[in-house]
Order: sequence, then C-alpha cells, then structure tokens
Amino acid sequence: MNVIKSRKILLLVTHDYGGAGELVYKISKIFRDQGHEVVILVKKKTKHEDYIVEFLTSPVKRKSLYTKFLEKTVNRKKKLKLDSKYHFYSKNETLITIEPEKVISAIGFIPDYIFSGWTADFMNSSDLLLLQKYSNAQVFTITIDMNHFTGGCHYAWDCKQYITGGCTENCPAIVSPFHKETAKINFETKLKNAREGNFKIISGSDWVQKQALSSIIYKNQDQILNINSLIDTTIMKPEGKKRAKDYFNLDENKFYILVGATYDNELRKGFNYFLESLKILYNELDSIERSRIIVLMISSNTNNKRVFKEIPFEIKHLGYIKDYSLLSKLYQAVDVYVNSSIEDSGPMMVSEALACGTPVVGFDMGIVNSMVITGYNGYRAVLKDSKDLANGIKLIYRLSPLDYENYSKNAVSQVQKFSSFEYGTSVLQTLFE
Repeated sequence: MNVIKSRKILLLVTHDYGGAGELVYKISKIFRDQGHEVVILVKKKTKHEDYIVEFLTSPVKRKSLYTKFLEKTVNRKKKLKLDSKYHFYSKNETLITIEPEKVISAIGFIPDYIFSGWTADFMNSSDLLLLQKYSNAQVFTITIDMNHFTGGCHYAWDCKQYITGGCTENCPAIVSPFHKETAKINFETKLKNAREGNFKIISGSDWVQKQALSSIIYKNQDQILNINSLIDTTIMKPEGKKRAKDYFNLDENKFYILVGATYDNELRKGFNYFLESLKILYNELDSIERSRIIVLMISSNTNNKRVFKEIPFEIKHLGYIKDYSLLSKLYQAVDVYVNSSIEDSGPMMVSEALACGTPVVGFDMGIVNSMVITGYNGYRAVLKDSKDLANGIKLIYRLSPLDYENYSKNAVSQVQKFSSFEYGTSVLQTLFE
C-alpha cells in the first residue's frame, strides 16, 4: 500500500526486549517499511538498531498545581505493599519524570504521532500529556495489558472498578493500610490526562480490546483497532516437523507437549491447572499411550523441583530460549503447545506456535479467545477447567495424521489472516488515512 505522506513517529517502551518490547519493535518495523521516520525511546536498550534510543528519566521540579495537590494527599514515606497477582507497577501517575525539550533533542524531531506501550518505571500518563502538549502529536496508547485504563494494575482479575466508576480506596491490589488512595489518584490522573491530551488506544488482542471498550477512560472512543500480537511470519513459519524434530534429537514416534513454565509459580499463568490436566490425561490413557507422551518445558526457573516431580509423564527441561529462529524450530518440532494462562492479555507464544503450524490448546481467554478455534486449529478449553484442558490435549493427541495436517495448515492460515505483519500493516495504515 502506498504511503501518501511520511510521518514522524515516536514509540515509547521501557525496554526493547520481552513481549512488550518485541511488540513495539514489530510495530516500528511496519512503520519504517511504510516510509515513516521512526524512533523508539527506551529506558534499557539491547538491540543494535540506531533508531532505538536509550533515554534516562528522573523526577523533575516542574509540576502542575493539580499534580502538587494530588501528591500532598498521599503519604509517600510509608511503603506501598501490594498483592503481586495484580502486577501493580504504576505507583505514581502524578510524578513528572521528563522534560519534553530533552526528549525532542534525544529523538531529533518533533513527532506527529506518539505510541506508548509498556512504560512502567520509565514514563507515565503525565509525562505523555506533557509530550503531547509540547509536540501537538496524536497519542496512541497500546494495550499490551490493562494498565493504560486502570489505576495501576496490569491485570485486574475480577475487579471491575475501571468499568463501573473508577478505581477507589478499596483497590484489592493494595494490601497495606497506607496508600489506599493511590489507585484512585492514579485513575483520576490517567482519565484527566487521556481526555485533555485526546489519547486514543490500540488493542493488542481481542480480549483486551473488549476490556478497553468497557473501560471508563476509553469507552467513548469511536473505534479501537486491534493489532492482535503481530507475528513475523518470515521467522515463525512451518518448515517441516520431521526436520525440526531431528534438529532437537526428538523421537519422531513420540508426542511432544510444549509448555512455557518460566513463571510456573505465578498465579495468572495457571500452571497448577496444567499440572492437574496432565494427571487427568494420564489416568485416561493406557500404558502404551502414556509412554508416547513427553512434556517439553521452556523455563529459566529450575528451583521448583516439586512441580516438575508431580508431572506424570516423561519430562525434558530446555531452559529459556531467546533466539527466535531457534524458538521457531522448537514450535515446529513439538506436536502441541499448551497455554494454561487464566489471566493474560496474550501470550504471544500462542500465535507464534500457530504460525509454525503447531496446534494450540488453552483456556478461553487472552489471545486464545481470538486465535484458537476448537476443531479447526486447536482447542479452546473452559476457563480454569483442568478436565476440559485435558480433553483438548487428548483431542490433538488422537488426531489422525490427515486431520493433524489440516489443523496445522489452519493454524498457519489463522495467523496469516489475523496476526501477521501484513494484517498489522493494513490495520495501522488506517491511522493515517
């Protein structure tokens, strides 16, 4: 698609690695391919590209009267204690940490558009508003998770305050008797900043798009575009399961279940549900069927020996894989990827596995909700139902070779249609039309 006019685009993200950093990096590649001038501003840089610029922030003296008033209402000397499952990282939305002149100097232009991804411990909505006023740019926030429309949590679980009336002093994420008003102040600050700066939001998945559409901060936006993970299908692609299994010295006659267990002790990843589903599956198979199944675990956490010992099938631990080409080969080598997340906006591994032709089994939430179709390219299990998760794994396990091949082709097709760079390009192009 031809670009009518080249724009100057600034993207913000805390670091250029991990799921959040990679998504922003992929968006930047699309914009650059369209001919736009692009800079990614980060707190921590690991990639070599010159257009990724490291920038340090710190609290500055310049504060609005509104900010000063809000800060006085919070006892900042007491330690803020939080329930870790909510991932409450945005602790002070009133604190300005940047001088816009220095940002513009660092990137070398005044942006026409600003896209803000996951910016915890880097910049907040008050910084974003300051940049918007200085540059007169259109601001888009990117929903890697829920933080752009909550009082601080990145995962709200069953809390609906961001929908019903705004976050209050009764925030379930704050467990200490102090700072109870933090979520309320953060939410009111975000709401004020978003309205004053005319912020718009872009969704990273259908799941979080629905959450944003119901949120107080963004519910009045005419249309919330969905970029649906964005997968580089030049890397994540099917190239032959046998060859991939040979590469990892895997037995062609075994059935390999892949699971990402880096966060096996994190509640929202639902690893205990996965463990329970394996026990159920084990009891439903005969001895020959059991002997064919091997669980492959991608994990940097090898401390939880109890969890690994409870898995009834043979298990292989692979460690954490950072190289995307190697990860692509692994997706191709396994027979199913299982995602047991019970509170998640993604994860990206779902779409990556599908792109490599591997069926996915997962709970009906996050990216599974839009990318996995039961009977087509995987199995969407009832949320938190270990028995149904086991049903899904068993379904893939017992597919005929022909049916498995069809699932594999459908998996690739689903990504091409709804999560590829081509799809993302068509979505993002509409922002400038």
